[in-house]
Amino acid sequence: MENFLDFLRQFGERFNELSQGKKIAALSLVALALASLLVMSLWLKTPDYQLLYANLSTEDAGAIVDKLKSQKIPFELSNQGRTIRVASDQLHEVRLQLAGEGLPEGSDVGLEIFDDTPLGMTEFVQKLNFQRALQGELTRTIKTLDAVAQVRIHLVIPKDNLFRKDKPRGKASVVLKIKSGKTLSETQVQGIVHLVSASVGGIDAQDVVVVDVKGNLLSGGMESSVEAMMSSSNFKHKMRVERELRQSIIKMLEDALGMGKVIARVSVDLDFEKVERTEESYDPDSQVIRSENQISESSTGAVPPGGIPGVQAQVPSGESPGGVVGQAAKRNKSNAITNYEINKVVRRVSKPVGEISKISVAVMIDGSIMGDPPAYQPRSQEDMDKYLQIIQSAVGFDQDRGDTIKVENFQFDRTELEAQKEDIAKADQIDLALEVGKLVVGLIFLVLFFTRVIRPIINWMTMTVEVMPEEGQLGATELDAVDEEKRRLTEMASESARVRDSVAEFVSNDPKYTASVIRKWMREKEPKAAKS
Repeated sequence: MENFLDFLRQFGERFNELSQGKKIAALSLVALALASLLVMSLWLKTPDYQLLYANLSTEDAGAIVDKLKSQKIPFELSNQGRTIRVASDQLHEVRLQLAGEGLPEGSDVGLEIFDDTPLGMTEFVQKLNFQRALQGELTRTIKTLDAVAQVRIHLVIPKDNLFRKDKPRGKASVVLKIKSGKTLSETQVQGIVHLVSASVGGIDAQDVVVVDVKGNLLSGGMESSVEAMMSSSNFKHKMRVERELRQSIIKMLEDALGMGKVIARVSVDLDFEKVERTEESYDPDSQVIRSENQISESSTGAVPPGGIPGVQAQVPSGESPGGVVGQAAKRNKSNAITNYEINKVVRRVSKPVGEISKISVAVMIDGSIMGDPPAYQPRSQEDMDKYLQIIQSAVGFDQDRGDTIKVENFQFDRTELEAQKEDIAKADQIDLALEVGKLVVGLIFLVLFFTRVIRPIINWMTMTVEVMPEEGQLGATELDAVDEEKRRLTEMASESARVRDSVAEFVSNDPKYTASVIRKWMREKEPKAAKS
């Protein structure tokens, strides 16, 4: 503690010995240092604001700001108050709190319009509110799409009439504002169309029109939406098959030849026709017993006197077709029937939709750079034949199907590629130089700040102040020196007084002689002055 007090005392004495300008400079330097520390501390304490909500309606923005103010949560406003940012450490908590309170609500009116229905509301107002509610609910639903920023829907709800044979048809129109950098696919547009038609009774999909804020027609007209969706799906499937085949060719060849040495294009014909057929085939060499019938009959003994009933009974007596009456008779009969079935195979064949009917492939392969100096060398025919076989295996080549594959060797133009490489190298060098420059400038600043500001302050503050001791604190030697100096000064003062008294007495006794001496001194000095 004593050392600190001594330091303060020495600092105060040193500061008092400074001139007025140095005092002002020192105080300014101290104030600048304190201000820098204050700004740094405030900057460190400043929260990192992140986006809470953007593109809010005026009503939602006002309600959210009131909630944030009531909870004393710091926030920032931008985009004319439609964008709100809060501290990053409170972002998720604030969102959950606002969501629990139903914010943001949105400016669109939904079915909550019927929460408070006044008495005496007319039928016209009820129908109008119902239409507004449907439009608001559809708007909220469509806004959930990632690419949609704003939605506006107009509905024409058909009126039910018991006395009309044909039911009236409603209509709907949807205006979309797409977010910057986003797009809506055809499938998504058709999804919006079917959502609207399925949500409102009496509105078919073909009666829903979707446009963007620039007036471009996204869906509508007399074209069947189902066919449009199927066409889009078929096209996407075709592009996906071509992309997969192209990537497989490029990846396989680039692994062997190097990056950027292969260019491939694939065109695929797909059959999207759905066919089901039944086929029957017979094998005459293969016979199977289907059915078999055997009849066996036998008769033994004499013919009765009356004969055999039937025709034989009409024959004159004494004669018999099988023998003589009274004679022993024998009769045997056998009949066998066998039916054979030819082998038959019945097949029901269903052809898959999207089956490949033809593949066309074109591949260009770059040569190699070899030799000293480096020079372009084309591929040999043997290598090109090998690459052709590899490509055929990769795409599933079928000659009977009419597939075609063309592989050629070309020298690629690498001027632009080399220029890009040089630009990238230069950019990397510039970035490296900037980073090094930043480090060097920062280091120089730190060195200068330490040597020109910090160290002088430290030296000035730690400098030892020499203070002359008081008279009571002098030693014997110092006292003798002081007494001797006092005696010398006293003798010089007395001698000067004695000489001054002698001159005054001489001038008063002989003024003429004194005046002549003075004139002589002046004449002696005049030539010297003239010469000079």
